[in-house]
Amino acid sequence: MGFGASLLKITSALSLIVSLVLVGVSSYVYSTQDPHLGQIVLARFTVEGALILGVLIFLLSIVGYWGASSKNRCLLLIFFSVLQFVFAGLIAITAALFVGLPWIDQQLSQLCKEHPWENCTEEVPKIEATMRNHLMLVRSISLSICVFLLGIIHAAFLAVSETRKELYEEIPSYNKPQTFVVS
Repeated sequence: MGFGASLLKITSALSLIVSLVLVGVSSYVYSTQDPHLGQIVLARFTVEGALILGVLIFLLSIVGYWGASSKNRCLLLIFFSVLQFVFAGLIAITAALFVGLPWIDQQLSQLCKEHPWENCTEEVPKIEATMRNHLMLVRSISLSICVFLLGIIHAAFLAVSETRKELYEEIPSYNKPQTFVVS
């Protein structure tokens, strides 16, 4: 087993833990989210998307570990390609949360004005503060996992390239022909 496969096994084992953290934080934020935030699409989709991507990372880490252990090129290529889409999804969620937090605050205030509920004006600042803290937590963890996924993608690339090296035989060296200079 080469360096890439060993590195992929270690990073896949660590990504199990990381994915469980993402799933745990996303499900906590989703379960404690105010019901009025469910009407704001960006707040709901970012948390649900982080939850789904956390489950996908969990499943992919099992596939990556299995592919590195068995040196199965097909599993490693599936792992490598799907992990790139997960990485792009996490980048999109993180970017949406970096850019969209002020917009979510504005939408919540607008929701209170257009469809008022009981004690709307007193609850909106509390909801905004809680929502901001929760979404910033999801944003920070998503950004950290993006950096971690870059290392996993690199390890997967090394593992895939190592599985191919074993199929080739080394070309035997031969005596170099003598070079003659014509004057």
